[in-house]
Amino acid sequence: MTKIPELLAPAGNWESFVAAVENGADAVYLGAKTLGARAYAGNFTLEEIREAIDYAHLRGVKVFVTVNTLVKDQQMKNAAKLLCSLSEYGVDAVIVQDIGLLSLAKELVPELPIHASTQMTIHNTEGVRFLEELGVKRVVLAREMSLEEIRSVKQATNVEIETFVHGALCISYSGQCLLSSMIGGRSGNRGHCAQPCRKMYELEMDGQVVETEGPYLLSPKDLNTTEMLPQLIEAGVESFKIEGRMKRPEYVAGVVSTYRNLIDRYMEDPDSYFVSPEESLLLEQLFNRDFTDVYLKGDSTRGMMSREQPYNRGVVAGTVVGYNEEERRIIVELSGELELGDGIGAEGLEDAGENITRIVLNGKEVDSATTGDVVEVPFFEEVPSGSLIYRTLDRSLMESLKKTFTSPKPIRKVPVNLKSDISAGSVLKLKMEDNDGNSVSVKSDYVVEPAQKKPTAEEQIQQQFSKLGNSVFEPVDMYVNVTGDVFIPIKVLNDIRNLAVSRLEAARVEKWHRSPKGKCKVPKVTCEEVDVDKPLLVVSVDDSQRLEAAIEGGADVIYVGGEVFRGREPLELKEAVERCRSEGRKIYVNTPKIVSDEAMGRIQKTLELAKELGVDGAVVSNYGTFRLVKEAGMAVIADSPMNVFNLHSYAAMKEFGADSIVLSPEMSLEQVEDVAQCGPVECIIHGRLEVMESRYCMVGDLFGSGSGCPRFCEDGEFELYDEKEYCFPLLMDSDCRMHVLNSKELCMVENLGKLVRAGVSAVRIEARTMDASMVKKVTRRYRNVLDGKKKAGKCKDITDGYTAGHYMRGVL
Repeated sequence: MTKIPELLAPAGNWESFVAAVENGADAVYLGAKTLGARAYAGNFTLEEIREAIDYAHLRGVKVFVTVNTLVKDQQMKNAAKLLCSLSEYGVDAVIVQDIGLLSLAKELVPELPIHASTQMTIHNTEGVRFLEELGVKRVVLAREMSLEEIRSVKQATNVEIETFVHGALCISYSGQCLLSSMIGGRSGNRGHCAQPCRKMYELEMDGQVVETEGPYLLSPKDLNTTEMLPQLIEAGVESFKIEGRMKRPEYVAGVVSTYRNLIDRYMEDPDSYFVSPEESLLLEQLFNRDFTDVYLKGDSTRGMMSREQPYNRGVVAGTVVGYNEEERRIIVELSGELELGDGIGAEGLEDAGENITRIVLNGKEVDSATTGDVVEVPFFEEVPSGSLIYRTLDRSLMESLKKTFTSPKPIRKVPVNLKSDISAGSVLKLKMEDNDGNSVSVKSDYVVEPAQKKPTAEEQIQQQFSKLGNSVFEPVDMYVNVTGDVFIPIKVLNDIRNLAVSRLEAARVEKWHRSPKGKCKVPKVTCEEVDVDKPLLVVSVDDSQRLEAAIEGGADVIYVGGEVFRGREPLELKEAVERCRSEGRKIYVNTPKIVSDEAMGRIQKTLELAKELGVDGAVVSNYGTFRLVKEAGMAVIADSPMNVFNLHSYAAMKEFGADSIVLSPEMSLEQVEDVAQCGPVECIIHGRLEVMESRYCMVGDLFGSGSGCPRFCEDGEFELYDEKEYCFPLLMDSDCRMHVLNSKELCMVENLGKLVRAGVSAVRIEARTMDASMVKKVTRRYRNVLDGKKKAGKCKDITDGYTAGHYMRGVL
């Protein structure tokens, strides 16, 4: 039998929370004032969270709290206190990104269910299995996964699966975007994303500007899965998640109520499922950058971008046919409704908008106008004739939706049964029970009297018991049995009814509360003894020329492989092993950051060959590949995309079997030093860091046609330029994923001594994006500095446009 999926709604503030509950959400996710991935939402104090949990549980709704950021060591104590408080309050689950915090939660509050955030970049079956073995209850899959991939994961694992069904899309895999961080120090992994993907960019091919229909080249359309809900339900997905903690409460109300209706419609009659034009229009009116579902369909990513408009475009309201210059009013032929108080915007003027204060029709001011009318409305500047006018806000719709979460009378009701046997001489009693197994029996101090004059009728008693007012309860069945003629004052009936209501409310809420944890201390991380005389020099390469350059430059360790970038011949592993062994260098096989289930078979064959050839181990960037390498019995290095950001995440990965760990490039030098005292760590010291990996291929979208890959990316060099004219090189890999590199090259040669003194075990040059001559030059410079043969010199002697990354500044 098909299971009804949970409808999970966002709440950035109290009004949005109530809107979600009252409009049919089964669960609501919200954030505390700290440690949530939406730091710029209103969010909730601890007392507000406690109140929200009780409010939701009273109405049969679950609450999940987001603790889904990377946590600094100095924040871990407060994070632990938050977890313990949430457990005590009865929260239904916490949503976590940081693997260290996840491990800490399992230790401190084992009774608290954990959901793995989409920020953990779980995108393959092996990754889900890894978390399942850790005791994670639910995994929020990467938005990039297709329906077929989701179905495959669901069939192969036993954890709950959650997928996004509506709202904004990140262009990068969540948890793998460093663009905001590297540009301005506001880390998306810490909840402070500045959304640089919604800014203007220019694409160049071989130095020539590529003409595009709009400048917002990294801004995707919004997700809308209304047409695919049946397939997602049949795939067995347990939870449908709506994005939107930064959205207004009316948006939450409208989207939740629409998806509630659609889910219920399908469950009632799968063969008659439909999405009405009115429902589609409502979703479009609430907020849209146009809609897409290409990821779920597994299609080409062409057409998924909102290049002309990065903000809400609303719905088409009409076409400009003229301009009244004297009155500064545009003349519009309407193709839809328009009324006073609506918001409008104009095609081509994305920053322009007006709230309608006047509508002039046939020379007279009116409150509203409709399709076919030619009206004049104030607008701050002339708009060319033929331009579309969009209604970006529907005042009547907003007012209607607002009533759902501001009315004192709740929309969402809990059905209850009432029972009372009444006879003269007996104490008045009332039993009230719900459909969830909660039951209360209350009695009054009043002893029922025989009627002296007019008896209290059974119907009158039922009527008083039914008056549940603004409580959440709704009587659906009532049994009142009166023996003989009795008299009961109305006040007594009201009092015992109100007592039953308050007791049942308490019963529904208090059963979820957990015992206080007492002192909630963060256990001290056990460190191993570290004695590093001089860190190893590691160079990551992907072809024979770069390999040779790294060896000649003096690398101690070579990482070979990884993503196969278009236009390059992949390095033969056997050749690389023989070359490294002949020179006495260690060699590790590198694996891609993103590995689909389809690609996992190829990775497994590579690992088998690597083991046969006697490589020293493998470098991995996701939990699925990590599990695969451990099962193969190979030494494993956890690379920086696994976001090891603190002592606890370091300790967790060591416990899981990592032999060495590459620290997050978002860590400061001080943070690095703290972790380096506890075991072998590696830091990236030179190269263009990847700031984004995307399933979207910009080159294929702009130059391709049809369904196949045009491989146009092999015919030239592509670069993105932002509004400040910083250049971000683009690389496309053999799986048609796009890699965006930082505009500046990381260079730590001037500060290498500080990293050495911090105790790091290895330092790495990311050389896959350099030409071979530069690989040799850079490697030789760091080799000489490490060996004390040369002074560090200046970064400008090595490269143009460099940065020390976050080592000297850290991130928000």
